[in-house]
Amino acid sequence: MFWRRNDTEDTVKKTVERILRSVLEDAETTLGKIKTIADLNKKVKELREVAETAKIEKDRREEVFAKKEREVEHKVGLERTRQKFETEQAKREATVTVREENLTADRTRFEGQMKFQQDRFTEEVSYLKDMVGQVLKRLPDASIYTEVKSG
Repeated sequence: MFWRRNDTEDTVKKTVERILRSVLEDAETTLGKIKTIADLNKKVKELREVAETAKIEKDRREEVFAKKEREVEHKVGLERTRQKFETEQAKREATVTVREENLTADRTRFEGQMKFQQDRFTEEVSYLKDMVGQVLKRLPDASIYTEVKSG
């Protein structure tokens, strides 16, 4: 019987060792998984930080783009206003030029008419003077002599 106890003890010992090895392997696997989960959690945290940084950078770039777009729109608005002003100014200048030309033409025409009227008036006055002179030559001459007595 002594011999059997040894076999049983060996069997029990081997079984316990096998169970311990199995438990240790399971524990190592579980610990490995825990390490893997911890690594994954760490990686997830890092990726979230990278994503947040990327989102912040994206927002900054969008803000810069929006600012540039507003500046361009403002410059386009200023350019439109400038062109509109220049167009209106050119219209005003053209109108003023036409008016000045019309005034110059009116003045020239007026001066021509005045010259004509003056020449015509001078001609008529000289004609009337000649006519009055001829009428006076043809009228009989009457002279009245009076004596003044002092007394």
